[in-house]
Amino acid sequence: MKIWVVSMECSGIVEAGGVKNVTFSLCKEFQKLGNEVTLFIPAFKTTDYKSIIFDKDSFAAKTEIFHCGKNETVSYKKGKCINGDFQVIFMEHPSFLEKEGVYTYTANENRQNPEFVKGHGHKDMLFMDSLFAKSVIHFSNFIETKDIPDFIHCQDASTALVPGFGAENQTFDSTKFIVTIHNAGPAYHHNFSSIGEASWYTGFDQDLLYKSLNNDKVEPFLIAANVNASLSTVSEEYAKELCNPVYAPETEGLSQCFNNKNVQIMGITNGIDYEGYDPTDINISKLPYAFNPGTKDLQGKADCRSYFVKKVLKNRQKYSDVSIYGELENANNCNKEIYIVYHGRVTWQKGLPVLMEAIPAILNNFSNVRFIITGQGEVALENSIKEITEKYKGSVVFINGYNKELARLTNAIGDFIVLPSHFEPCGLEDFISQIFGTLPVAHKTGGLNKIVNGKTGFLYSQNTKEALIAKLSEVITIKIYKPEVIEDMIQYTDQYIKNNYLWPIVIKTKYMPYFKKIMKNI
Repeated sequence: MKIWVVSMECSGIVEAGGVKNVTFSLCKEFQKLGNEVTLFIPAFKTTDYKSIIFDKDSFAAKTEIFHCGKNETVSYKKGKCINGDFQVIFMEHPSFLEKEGVYTYTANENRQNPEFVKGHGHKDMLFMDSLFAKSVIHFSNFIETKDIPDFIHCQDASTALVPGFGAENQTFDSTKFIVTIHNAGPAYHHNFSSIGEASWYTGFDQDLLYKSLNNDKVEPFLIAANVNASLSTVSEEYAKELCNPVYAPETEGLSQCFNNKNVQIMGITNGIDYEGYDPTDINISKLPYAFNPGTKDLQGKADCRSYFVKKVLKNRQKYSDVSIYGELENANNCNKEIYIVYHGRVTWQKGLPVLMEAIPAILNNFSNVRFIITGQGEVALENSIKEITEKYKGSVVFINGYNKELARLTNAIGDFIVLPSHFEPCGLEDFISQIFGTLPVAHKTGGLNKIVNGKTGFLYSQNTKEALIAKLSEVITIKIYKPEVIEDMIQYTDQYIKNNYLWPIVIKTKYMPYFKKIMKNI
């Protein structure tokens, strides 16, 4: 098959969230199966071209696209991603090239212009989304009939307008469109505030826009569904939640629209690229020491913890891209303590307020517990974590920002990773932590249901501080009095992930049958 994958981000090229991992793995694994894969992605200021080969014959062209009342010049440049052996088409336009972040403004941009608030979405987000989508479809002007794709697979709301523009172009009459919903929570819809606004950016027929209304807002996901694109999402459980407003109240009414229109959403749980995290090879894992959870060889995991408390915390000024708050007591005996970690976005969705309320009770009841929190996001939540590091000196550390080495080290040094998400489409941190021999303690929601309670981690049902305190107390007690149970779970989990959730398995057993089903119009 000829497959176009459309995404704002891709691992190793330009990165923001979990979409990057899915994009790269889809391209890589579909290509390995003999399909012809091309990734369409904007060129940002921070795009990394080290993995891209542009040879003398690489395609480059320009086109004029009528957009928001005038012609915009978009340039295309074609290369090859040597890490995944797939083709890449970069779209160049000032609205992308001037941005440091994929979806939000960076601290540096905020320093240069106070109106660009760190962590807030781009002011011209809708302009970027709609221009990007038009640019993908306009690329048909540069291809022959034999190169028309069988599928165009769009990743998340920022690309969900592509099927709408494709429906207006006869070139793609035989092409099947798929839009994968990675997150339908607040701020992730990229919706238009009114039909008038949607019309200005897209030029779509008024009837299509009316059919795509969620109250007064026009939803890109509904536009895709209304032009007969197939919708999928990143786990079986999240698919069920999205179509049932009782279980998905966080979609701001979108799930009610899906339910009312009887929109079918296919759930395929994301895989994990084990080759990118393998803890037995420090060149891959980026950890200071190697270990093997599959054989219960965990000495390197203990050494990683010692490295963290003796090297990282003692030389925190070395890490200029993060700010480290808090200290840890008894550094020389760190492997006799129990480490509970969190790595991810610091947002309400991820349940950080629940965790902040639970930490005091755990520390008051268990003097040998330490918390390590790594991430960035909402300023108010970041400040509350900083306050806890001051109030519980010696027991809580906060690594504020993003550094790949420290992010992975956080996952690796924990006995447990706590994931109190209010909703979670799939979840990636549970996978990464499990590969690193760290068992997840998670709220039973969405994609976190892939954790097998008592075997590959621990789940709790009600996302309250009381429920989280009870579950953390339970797992801490098991670790103290029955450490062999935890070691057995770590070993079992390693094999379970390898047998069920590696990307080649997911592509072959889930995605390929799904694509074939769509091709046959079943």
